[in-house]
Amino acid sequence: MLLNLPKSTKPVGARFISVANAAIIGLDDSLVHFTALLKECRSVNAVQQVHQQIISSGLLSYPASLLPISLPPLPSQPFLSPRSLGTGVVAAYLACGSTDDALTVLERVVPSPAIWWNLLIRERIKEGHLDRAIALSRRMLRAGTRPDHFTLPHILKACGELPSYKCGITFHGLICCNGFESNVFICNALVAMYARCGSLEEASLVFEEITLRGIDDVISWNSIVAAHVKHSNPWTALDMFSKMAMIVHEKATNERSDIISIVNILPACGSLKALPQTRGIHGNAIRNGTFPDAFVGNALIDTYAKCGSMKDAVKVFNMMEFKDVVSWNSMVTGYSQSGNFEAAFELFKNMRKEKIPLDVVTWTAVIAGYAQRGCGQEALDVFRQMIFSGSEPNCVTIISLLSACASLGACCQGMETHAYSLKNCLLSLDNHFGGDDGDDEDLMVHNALIDMYSKCRTFKAARLIFDSIPRKERNVVTWTVMIGGYAQYGDSNDALKLFSEMISEPHAVAPNAFTISCILMACAHLSALRMGKQVHAYLVRQHRYEASTYFVANCLIDMYSKCGDVDTARYVFDCMPQRNAISWTSIMTGYGMHGRGNEALDIFDKMQKAGFLPDDISFLVVLYACSHSGMIDRGLDYFDSMSRDYGVAASAEHYASVIDLLARAGRLDKAWSMVKDMPMEPSAVVWVALLSACRVHSNVELAEYALNKLVEMNADNDGAYTLISNIYANAKRWKDVARIRNLMKNSGIKKRPGCSWVQGKKGTASFFVGDRSHPLSHQIYALLERLIDRIKSMGYVPETNFALHDVDDEEKNNLLAEHSEKLALAYGLLTTSPGCPIRITKNLRVCGDCHSAFTYISKIVDHEIIVRDSSRFHHFKDGSCSCGGYW
Repeated sequence: MLLNLPKSTKPVGARFISVANAAIIGLDDSLVHFTALLKECRSVNAVQQVHQQIISSGLLSYPASLLPISLPPLPSQPFLSPRSLGTGVVAAYLACGSTDDALTVLERVVPSPAIWWNLLIRERIKEGHLDRAIALSRRMLRAGTRPDHFTLPHILKACGELPSYKCGITFHGLICCNGFESNVFICNALVAMYARCGSLEEASLVFEEITLRGIDDVISWNSIVAAHVKHSNPWTALDMFSKMAMIVHEKATNERSDIISIVNILPACGSLKALPQTRGIHGNAIRNGTFPDAFVGNALIDTYAKCGSMKDAVKVFNMMEFKDVVSWNSMVTGYSQSGNFEAAFELFKNMRKEKIPLDVVTWTAVIAGYAQRGCGQEALDVFRQMIFSGSEPNCVTIISLLSACASLGACCQGMETHAYSLKNCLLSLDNHFGGDDGDDEDLMVHNALIDMYSKCRTFKAARLIFDSIPRKERNVVTWTVMIGGYAQYGDSNDALKLFSEMISEPHAVAPNAFTISCILMACAHLSALRMGKQVHAYLVRQHRYEASTYFVANCLIDMYSKCGDVDTARYVFDCMPQRNAISWTSIMTGYGMHGRGNEALDIFDKMQKAGFLPDDISFLVVLYACSHSGMIDRGLDYFDSMSRDYGVAASAEHYASVIDLLARAGRLDKAWSMVKDMPMEPSAVVWVALLSACRVHSNVELAEYALNKLVEMNADNDGAYTLISNIYANAKRWKDVARIRNLMKNSGIKKRPGCSWVQGKKGTASFFVGDRSHPLSHQIYALLERLIDRIKSMGYVPETNFALHDVDDEEKNNLLAEHSEKLALAYGLLTTSPGCPIRITKNLRVCGDCHSAFTYISKIVDHEIIVRDSSRFHHFKDGSCSCGGYW
């Protein structure tokens, strides 16, 4: 092909400028031949050879004044010029895929046509090289080529998808300078660009200018509606859609525009759960003939599902003439999100039976459904089937799978999922979390890993992942899953520390309702009333939690109740504008644990008058309240009325509460008869309740029987072994005490050491039995000795049967004096202002001797002593306790 190339002509010099005909001589044949050769090139190498010959012929080096000269047309050729030959070289390079060579030539063609620049820019955008597309537009401007109405929409699209507000606003200025502000296509692209860059205000301003000029079309309205949906303004989006229907109906529209309009607005209806509006848009789609379209049908199914109307979603699905995999996925996901997992799984089976191709969305929806239902093992099985089918999981799949592992406490499978994510590049190792979607998904996977490791109680791994995320990149979910993990499964003190860090500068993050509930839970675990009040004050100052009134207020009731301030809990309850079943149950539980049974039952009656039917949990709380208030007959009446009047079947937990109720009243024989007459097999909680009753009534034989039942059930309960050991010690059967302790040691069961803590002015102080590590130990023991001497003179006699060691009575007295709750009380008296209550929390049940001592001490100190143990609250004041002996 290259053998017949024309010989190079002598370069044209300045002498040809005054004689145009001289410049034309010799160009005709050369231009025609080279143009034909460029069209025949099929490789970059061939184009480069022709390009070299053109350069050596001087055809691309004419003075600028001669380049516009066009040759007379030949019979079979269009107008040709050196410039058209240059663009021909560009076209040849592009046809062979060499964009870099094409760009190099294009920059040397003066002036270069905008069409070729547009083509290059569009190719960069298609390849996903958005920053390169913007750089290319800058080179175009430097080359002296003026962008046209095709160039600018492409560039604005690249600015929006990056997103780059700075570049976008620069091109906006270029648009105004070049007179394109009245071009509706460019203005529509501007609206979309600003929306993608997060600048809804600028997008709205551009849209207003479009409408004022009267150049708006359906695409303009679609763009602004989509912008409001994207920026979580669903009501505004619906309002704009209504105006659009009235204003644009006379303008030229096509079916595709109508489809986009409907698909744009439906997500706003879904986010609002606006069923009437969804049905209205559905009717509009039927009237304008767009409903049979698969895109519209799929969007309607998804929206109806989010509105909680699967009945309408099924109707749409059945009416669709053509169903693609998205249609089926929308139905599976809809059933899964609405909690109808059986229907979701049945539809999934039908898809496999009818050989409908399953994509990652289908598999993920089923895995998420099983995970949300708590069926972690089934979710893992589906994931294995997904891998065997060849489908590649995405980040959402991994997050759902990690949720399943967390629900099972399956740390090994969670670690395997973690490793799979790293191996398959679903999780980055560079600890960089930027603003694009990929990095957002990466952070979501990190958050799911923290949640999984926390729920598996592997806090070292969870904290390592948490700390690996730069502080400025952590979002509210990152903080919440770590705080929630500590609050529910770990050390609540760590939760409080982390919460303080979260709301501290720099990079403070505002907590959401879930964060607040987790931190209130931590306060409740620790009886940290002061911190709980600070969180409550934070809630009062902020106004972003109104939408979560139930959620947050119920947590506040629980926190105040467990911190010993049930009156404030009742105040929160009374201030709630609306209440749900959990609100009523929470305040009833609070009264029950404080021994205020009458008030708990009064709430129970009011709950029914408010229209709430009691369920099994409500009755469990009622029985608990009766048990801790000595209301034996009323408790038995409520137990009998459960099934008779309310149709609520009694569970093992209800029987355990009644057994506890009878045992506290000294009716052990009836409690034992109830155990034998239970309609179901007694569970571990029943035998523990009976064992606890045997401790009160010193029934060794029945206690041994209950313990044997627990051993048969493999119930590794350190409390049960401690109870039987205490029963043996009280009966002075020291060999049996030693036997039980050896049994615990050989079984790997460790007795939790008794620990008490008390809040003081300078924070919380913790004490163990015989603890002398505190800086105020000397003053604590000295005060305790004086107090015991004084109450002995008032009639206090140490109950040495609670000193569970085979030593003499004097040594037992010394052991009793060193109990952790007594040390905490002494510290509280030293550090608490007169008249203020002293709040003590113990991780085990309070010792009987300590209970007796506190009753006497409350007569001689100017403090209410509030003790929370593992069972209930004790309020000691003026020589009496709120428990009334029922503890």
